[in-house]
Amino acid sequence: MNMEGPKNAESTASFTFPNVEMERGEIERVAVEFAETDPAVFTTQLVERSKGAGLITMSEEMWSTLENTDSYDIPSGDWEAVEHHSAAGHSEAPRDWQKLKSKMENGESLDAPIICHKAGRFHLVSGNTRLMVARALGQIPQVLLVNMDQIINRE
Repeated sequence: MNMEGPKNAESTASFTFPNVEMERGEIERVAVEFAETDPAVFTTQLVERSKGAGLITMSEEMWSTLENTDSYDIPSGDWEAVEHHSAAGHSEAPRDWQKLKSKMENGESLDAPIICHKAGRFHLVSGNTRLMVARALGQIPQVLLVNMDQIINRE
């Protein structure tokens, strides 16, 4: 599978390696879905594997099949859709998509979204609002892709 997406000349956002430990709560939530018998082990392994993973440019194919996000369906320039999805499920603390939009337009650094690849599935761990804003801006983001199908050698 080709993990590289087309280069977008309008893309100004700068994605950097995310602070995975800061996303531990999101990782634990995903672990329950992928490892019902032992989510704690899955969480530890995802954190460990992320250290050896790298940022990739998200392909259209990956984005179109990505679970746990509606970002692929956001039309370019549709800020009402971004507003709607950003507020969904976050009534007490809606996501500040406008701040992300400003940062992306100005080329400021943002933590890359984290994607777990397991059993042929791409599942968004964190970064939904970043993906929605990137989509509305017509930008192709870089993401941290953590392959959970690989075996870790323990010595």
